[in-house]
Amino acid sequence: MIRLIPVPFLLYLFWSACTLLLTFYMKGWDVDNITHILLLCLLSVTLMWALKTRSAQRPKNPRLLFVGAGVLFAALAEGCYMISQPFLLSLTIRSGMPIMQMIRNYSIDLMFTLPVYVFIFSVIWRLINRYRYGRWEYIFVFALAQALGDGNQTFLHAPTLLLFIPYVMINYHAINLAPYLVIERHLPQNRSDSHWKLPLAVLSIVLTYLVGGAIIVGLSRVLGFSN
Repeated sequence: MIRLIPVPFLLYLFWSACTLLLTFYMKGWDVDNITHILLLCLLSVTLMWALKTRSAQRPKNPRLLFVGAGVLFAALAEGCYMISQPFLLSLTIRSGMPIMQMIRNYSIDLMFTLPVYVFIFSVIWRLINRYRYGRWEYIFVFALAQALGDGNQTFLHAPTLLLFIPYVMINYHAINLAPYLVIERHLPQNRSDSHWKLPLAVLSIVLTYLVGGAIIVGLSRVLGFSN
């Protein structure tokens, strides 16, 4: 089985393990690391769902399945981030907070973020239906693109943090991998194998995050929500 995994991807797995171990060594059991433990659990659950759901029979609506599952898993990932880095820091869920306040904060977070995730997964759906991506290309490149798009300001101000980008990419593996595995074999056969498919994926997804992020940040300010 190990021989089926390309060497570059094995190097990525090694890089990911190193960043996780180093981050835990440096920061211990802080809220960021607890969040990523929760995300790894979410990734495991979504992969088990994919193994159970994947079948030779074509889904009635592959697009709805892909986008719907992606948005659902994104909502769960947002829940993991509520203790460390929600969309608005003022929505952070803290120890001792009343249950109703937790539910309110999480609901507000989803109110802003879920429409953007529908947009993002619709863009990804269009890309994977137009271009032929290998499984390993999808796993790495699409998570990388989402990490760069979501964390663009952080990486622009501190480029050295790119060394730890696999730590961030765990989130996007947890939300975009399982939906792809379920519909992978049902994608069109006559897709383009353009040499530009990988940079186009990164550029399209980063731009989608920039546009979506600008809209919800502006909207949150108009509605009176502080960060």
